[in-house]
Amino acid sequence: MAGPMPSGRVAERGFVYIALLIGLAIVAIALGATAEVWTQTRQREKEEELLFAGNQIRQAITRFYLLSPPAARRFPMTLDELVEDLRSPDKPLHHLRQRYAEPMTGSADWGEVRLPSGQLVGVYSRSNAPPLKLTGFALRDKDLQDRAQYSEWIFRSALPSANPVLAAGSGYSAPAMPAPAKQKPSLTEPRRP
Repeated sequence: MAGPMPSGRVAERGFVYIALLIGLAIVAIALGATAEVWTQTRQREKEEELLFAGNQIRQAITRFYLLSPPAARRFPMTLDELVEDLRSPDKPLHHLRQRYAEPMTGSADWGEVRLPSGQLVGVYSRSNAPPLKLTGFALRDKDLQDRAQYSEWIFRSALPSANPVLAAGSGYSAPAMPAPAKQKPSLTEPRRP
């Protein structure tokens, strides 16, 4: 039969137990802080993905319009038209490499900005979460500044015809297609007046 334990051993076990509980509490706090940092880092990465994909789609919509025949200029009707534009008789054009998923929701379903005619002029996230990034946007994204939720980050073509609210005489000019490069005169050719 075992006798009673000396009181020093009981006190020692009590201190070890308390030290173990304190250690576990410190580890739990550290893990919680790490999880929060990881979550914010992942959200910032998704914001960058959203900015990239949104701007790719915005540029593709503009390119689609500018490469339309002048007499029949129009915006795409679907995002799929940006991936494979079948209007050219020679070969299909690809204004987008792929149809990007919307990073904040992980879905292929973007919110769409359309003209009354149904033509697609922009996209936006369907997420109502508040963004971490509120300032420091590139000039092309200046309209995204100080927005309360990702669904307010609208990536619309900059062409005036994509925004019927812009007045015709507002001084805004649409980006032009690059002009063909001029050939430099040869050094051996005489200059003509």
